Amino acid sequence: MTVSLRIRKGVRHVDAVTWVVSCFDDPVDIMLYDQKTMNRLMQKYYRNSKAKDKRITITEVLAKKEVGKSNLTLDDKKRPDSSSN
Repeated sequence: MTVSLRIRKGVRHVDAVTWVVSCFDDPVDIMLYDQKTMNRLMQKYYRNSKAKDKRITITEVLAKKEVGKSNLTLDDKKRPDSSSN
């Protein structure tokens, strides 16, 4: 999917558009539960930066494209330790 995000460069905020692969549709859920995506975005935008304030905020989802299916529900992906055995 394509998302719009806001990163901090120095004192100002910069808006950017990038691609994301995630099972979550909501920007808040992506930021809270999808650590692999957020780590990839941190590496992409703050790779060699000495910035102390390394915040990335996903503002909205612009386009979605389904590329696969998963057997887990979204609740299982949010809380992987709460499986009902």
